[in-house]
Amino acid sequence: MFGRLALACSLLTLASCSTRTEFIDGATLDFDAAVGDAGRDAGSDAGPPVDAGPRIDDVLIYAHSRDTLYTFSAFTNTVTEIGRFTLPDGSDAPFMLDIAVDSEGVVFTSSDTSLYLVDEETATVTVVGDFGLGGREQLFALSFLTASESPGGTETLIGATNEGAYYEVDRTNANTTLLGSYPDGWSSSGDIVSVEGLGTFATLRHDDFTSDVLARIIFESDGTSAVFVIGPTRSSTEDFRALYGLGYWGADLFGFSNSGQLLRINRITGAAEVVSTTTGSDQFWGAGVTTIVPFFG
Repeated sequence: MFGRLALACSLLTLASCSTRTEFIDGATLDFDAAVGDAGRDAGSDAGPPVDAGPRIDDVLIYAHSRDTLYTFSAFTNTVTEIGRFTLPDGSDAPFMLDIAVDSEGVVFTSSDTSLYLVDEETATVTVVGDFGLGGREQLFALSFLTASESPGGTETLIGATNEGAYYEVDRTNANTTLLGSYPDGWSSSGDIVSVEGLGTFATLRHDDFTSDVLARIIFESDGTSAVFVIGPTRSSTEDFRALYGLGYWGADLFGFSNSGQLLRINRITGAAEVVSTTTGSDQFWGAGVTTIVPFFG
């Protein structure tokens, strides 16, 4: 179990996170280096070979409101509506809380109680199973962990509650296993994204911050994990909160807010800027992207 979580930069020392080296459970982490970069400066990372994984101009980030599926192309900065979530019989599906995409491009989404498989061309959803949480907890943050980030060495579907507890989810039947929780005082703002060769990122909340906070989650080979605070999601003029969707493309994270904003987020600092406020939706409840999206920068 991922039973141990360490907060790399505490609230009192967050201002010192501009220094380039921090300690996590006695291990040194180069703040400039992307997870998996083996200490190289992230600015010099050329990313995977051109023929590795999907073409970078062909990768879509999936996003959704409570009832409608969208795709976002960071290559063209365009949002496209796919359609309302419907069940196979054509009736409306339950409201959806988040979405996750595996390395093969298979898309899943979660309602209050259940996991669904998504037809990404029609937005038709088919129930996989019930989470078995008795309605007490909802998995608002859904993501696949990459094989290198997962203790078992294979992609793992996880979901986190607003309170910060996170679970492994069996993609075949939706059974859940509690893995751990965020440190005291920290909770999930809404999403997690994991990219092979780069690492796992999450948007968190803390009462002492007026914005969301970007963090990296590092899963160790012994099953423990650590949360490393990167920085608040703010621009020079605005704080950004309720980032319920998180995706990745190229050199940046992309945040989708509950007010329909689309943001570009610096993966090194957490600084954010508005890409668009005219996305075709007045709210986003989740986002997801394949775990093998190419990265650079």
